[in-house]
Amino acid sequence: MTKTKNRSWQRLLTVLIVLALLGYIGYQAYRSIFSGIKMELAVNYSIYESIETQGLIFRSETVIPSKNGNIYYTVKNGARIAKDGVIASVYSSENDGLLADQLEEVDARIAMLRDLQNNDSSTHITLDIIDTQLNNSLNALIADAGDGSFEEAESAKSNLLSLLSKKQIITGKKVDFSAEIAKLEQRKKDLKSQYHAPLSVIRAPVAGYFVDNTDGYESIVSATDPLTLTTDKLGELLSMEPQDSTASAGKIVGGYEWYFACVVPDAYYNTLAVGNALSIKMNFVSDEEVPVTVAACNKDNNGKLAVVFRCAYMSEQLSDIRKETAQLLVVRHSGLRVPKCAIVIDDDMQAGVYIRSGNVAAFRKIDQLYSEPADYVICKIKDESGYLQLYDDIIVSGKGLYDGKTID
Repeated sequence: MTKTKNRSWQRLLTVLIVLALLGYIGYQAYRSIFSGIKMELAVNYSIYESIETQGLIFRSETVIPSKNGNIYYTVKNGARIAKDGVIASVYSSENDGLLADQLEEVDARIAMLRDLQNNDSSTHITLDIIDTQLNNSLNALIADAGDGSFEEAESAKSNLLSLLSKKQIITGKKVDFSAEIAKLEQRKKDLKSQYHAPLSVIRAPVAGYFVDNTDGYESIVSATDPLTLTTDKLGELLSMEPQDSTASAGKIVGGYEWYFACVVPDAYYNTLAVGNALSIKMNFVSDEEVPVTVAACNKDNNGKLAVVFRCAYMSEQLSDIRKETAQLLVVRHSGLRVPKCAIVIDDDMQAGVYIRSGNVAAFRKIDQLYSEPADYVICKIKDESGYLQLYDDIIVSGKGLYDGKTID
């Protein structure tokens, strides 16, 4: 009987202990979820104050006269070319251009295999170097294929095959490309039997960057000095829809410099003073920031500025744009990113936030630099007591907060 009672008490005690533990865990979970205290780390952050506007591109452009026949370009859009350099071949049929491309690929493949067959220089390269190059080449192939850069992907593939062959040589495996070279030689012979030489070639009339199209603005912008543009004149040019009536094989953009002209509010007159440097982004063209310098800033009587930016940076994407929407990255603001919802004003009319310091709330002053359009402000980093510091835990929500309140 006594033993039975002891067992009953032991079971009851065990149940009570378990219930107490579950209650404690539940209480802690409830406090964690429903305490109302949410925090966000104060981190270093940069943002640009920007202006969105539409503008017009001015460049030195020379239209390339076309020729009768099927034009097959031999240089890429945006490529730098010397005066009298060959831009394209003109064939009697479109198929000859495709055959020329295939012949070039076959010749390149034969040359690579012969080099691997006859050149033992790869034996001086260590296996570690080859493995590193293989890894880089494979990553380039994946990236190019993913970006849709198929010409670059084809080049990366050829390089990968070459490196794999070199690795075989280094590891002592016999490599014999005679059979493959013979097949390629036969392929070359078959292609040549169908190929007809070009009727003529098209050469660059001047040195510069090649663009394979024209838009009708070439003669218009060449007759306009961008530095003298007014807001009215620029508005007139932007509203035009010129027709490209010239039979051309493209154009040559001469020199590195080009201009971007746009209209902005005159509130930015001092910021956009002549000589000031900043960046612009054209999101529909590229993600890159393009460095520019203010070349002209002409004010009208209606609160607007005709601003002209000079740029000496060129790329394939930038080589053939004309009318584009751009973001002018006017001023860069850097500092601590602070949620607007966390900002309070104390009795001394000082703006600040509450942070978690140990298990209490502590008030920290802030010195606001910029209020971005979203839900944050940028605050100056101040190495002074009482101010918000990097990596402080900012309390973004909580009831009845005050300096020194226990929040554990």
